[in-house]
This record gives sequence, C-alpha cells and structure tokens, in this order.
Amino acid sequence: MGRTTSERAHALFARIRAIDGRLRCYVAVDEDAVLREAARLDAIAPDARGPLHGLTLGVKDIIDVAGLPTRAGSSFFRRDPVRDAPVVAALRAAGALVVGKTNTHEFAWGVTTENPHFGRTANPWDERRIPGGSSGGSGAAVAAGLCDIALGTDTLGSIRIPAALNGISGVRPATGALAIDDIFPLAVGLDSVGPMAREIVMVQRAYEVLAGGPVGAVTVRRACRLRGGRWDRVDPAVTAALDDAAAALRGAGVVVDDVSWWDDELVGAVAVVQQRAAARVHEPLYAAHRDEYGPDVRARVAHALGVGETEERDARTVIASARSSWNAATNGYEIALAPSAGSEAPISPAPPTFRDDTIPLVTPASAFGLPVAAVPIGVGAAGMPLGMQAIALGGDVAAGFGIARLYQHLTGWHLRVPPG
Repeated sequence: MGRTTSERAHALFARIRAIDGRLRCYVAVDEDAVLREAARLDAIAPDARGPLHGLTLGVKDIIDVAGLPTRAGSSFFRRDPVRDAPVVAALRAAGALVVGKTNTHEFAWGVTTENPHFGRTANPWDERRIPGGSSGGSGAAVAAGLCDIALGTDTLGSIRIPAALNGISGVRPATGALAIDDIFPLAVGLDSVGPMAREIVMVQRAYEVLAGGPVGAVTVRRACRLRGGRWDRVDPAVTAALDDAAAALRGAGVVVDDVSWWDDELVGAVAVVQQRAAARVHEPLYAAHRDEYGPDVRARVAHALGVGETEERDARTVIASARSSWNAATNGYEIALAPSAGSEAPISPAPPTFRDDTIPLVTPASAFGLPVAAVPIGVGAAGMPLGMQAIALGGDVAAGFGIARLYQHLTGWHLRVPPG
C-alpha cells in the first residue's frame, strides 16, 4: 500500500529541511497549514479524489497563494492574498497539495535566479551552477524532488530555460491560453503561466486540469529542426544533442527536416515590446523604491522607462514581418525543434553571454504566442542537462505534448535525477 498524503508531506518537509538551506528553492512555506491540508486530502473518499490527488505543488513567488505572501523576489513588494490565483485554485481543487512559494529572479526579470534579496537558487545537479530563470526555484525544486509539480511563468523563456538547465519538462502554453489573474506581471501580452514536472506526461496531466479538459491526442508526422542564424550559435554539445533527438524521432517515423530561418531584428523588437509593458508596471514602483531594486533589475527598469511609443510601434511592425517569414519557412510542418538554452548551466555568477546566447532561442515562440513543450535531451561537457523546445507551429499545444511524449517514450533523459 502506498503512503498517505500526510506521510509523504512529512517526508517531503524532512527533505526540505535537509537540503533546501543549500538550494534555496522555497521562499515561503507554512508547514502546519500544509500538513492540515494533507490530512484533509487523506479523508477524501477514494472515489471522490481528483486527478492530482496528493501530488505536491510548488508555486513561483509571483503567483498568489492564499495565506502566503507574494514577494515577487523583491525586497520591498509584498501582498498578502486571501485567495489563490485561478491556476493555483484549479490545481488545488484537483487534489494537489500546495507546499509553498518558490524563488524567482527579482520581478521575474532575468534568466538566472541569482536573487540578491532571497538568495541564489542553486542547481541541484551542481550547486555551483545556476538553475536558469526566472522560474529557477520551481525548476530546481522539481529536479531536487522537493515537489512533484511546480508552476512557473514564461515571458521570454522563464519556464523553458529552467527546464533545460535542471533536466526536467515543462510547457509554455500559448499566450492567453491560461488565466494570468493574480500573477505579478512582467509583460502583459507576452506572459504565460504553465506547469513543470520531471516527465512530460505529468506536465500534460497538470495542464489539462488548468485547461479544463483533455488536449486530445495528436500524432506529429512532420517536424522541422531550425537552423541558421542564432539557432547555430550554441554550444556544440547542444547541437549534437539536438541532432540525436531528431534522429530518434526519425527512427520512430517522424519526418524531421532542417529548415533555415532567422530574423536579425526580431530579438530587439520583442525586447522593446517587453520593456514597454514592464515599464507600465514598474514606473510607480521605481519612483518610490529605486534604490531597493537589485542592481541588474534596477538597470533594466531604468532602461525600459526610456523606451518610447514610436519604438514600440516600429517593433510591432518588425514582429509582424518576422511572423510572415516564419510562417513561410515552417509551412507544412507541425512542430519546430530548437534548443531551449545556448549551453548547459554556467557556474554562478552567470556571465552575460549566457543570457545573450539564450534569449534569442526562446524569443520566436514568445513573439508569436505559440505553445511549447520543453524536454531534456542530453548532457553537456560538464555533465549538466541540455534541453529542447518543441514549438507547436499551428498553435495547438496537443502537438507539442504529442511529440514530447513520443520523444520521452523513445529516450531516457527525463529519467535521470541529480546525484544524491
């Protein structure tokens, strides 16, 4: 007989006490409240239990959880919600046990989760290294066995990058597919919220709860591997792992062609749109708390406040043009395969080159609002995980899940766990 939810919760808290002082995945936990909730779940009759009954859930600390403060990784921002954000409420109603709030890059504006206020989250594969960001606490918590599922957000890769660097799976839903109410925004119009877990099957299970029903089964027959431009400017280990992933899928009957596409102006254009949206959120906060921001995010806010309306209008024209060329290049394919990060996780402090080499890879799906399934595909020279995006070109997340599930059926990278 399996352990009860209460027994699993007690064991989980023992593990958190043993290792999270080093990893710093969680920033807020109410152990007594969690254990009361676990006892309540155990009292539910077996035939009345939800699809996520007893599965443990970590929640990125820009997403509201009733009874726990939302700090958004900030030294000065705080709200004390009395209700869950809709995405948390849905998972809780399905039986998930909400463990606590996970660390994030300050205001979700960065790719490292090197947080000056709540501490640097460490990568459980090698604690000297970053876990990616901004959902780094969520990604590291899943990889370290400190929760079964975690919620993250993804504006420009903040689910996909931690999934890659921590060797786990995740989904960036299509923009607007899931409610982002009661979530501190980074850039409305680009923000997306989604689940992360060790295996894509569990990610899909959580996503279907959030979406209100099954996504359907899709068999992907034609995929393209993106080449040229910034797709080729990645660590050779990433290129080799992506080659191997494409070969595995071809062996299962999927047509995988190489397609050359890149738009040199797209990354800058999306950055302008993101900065304009973020500036609208941060303008009053910056006026009152300028010196309380961490140095990197303070510099980003200051720059964003100087970006003008004309620049945003021009940027949107660039994005529309890039979308047309993207559609032409990928026409006839259901999935585009691409790296989720430019390399394995660097040692902290992360060099600027990591961000510069990775943000371009995750930008197109964000720019075009497309859903993406993210899965681990190998290891780099230092033995750290590498990741792949499966971008659903038609906008149907079921295609992303379909190819990701097939890949994980064929390979075992998702079965690897950090040492210890």
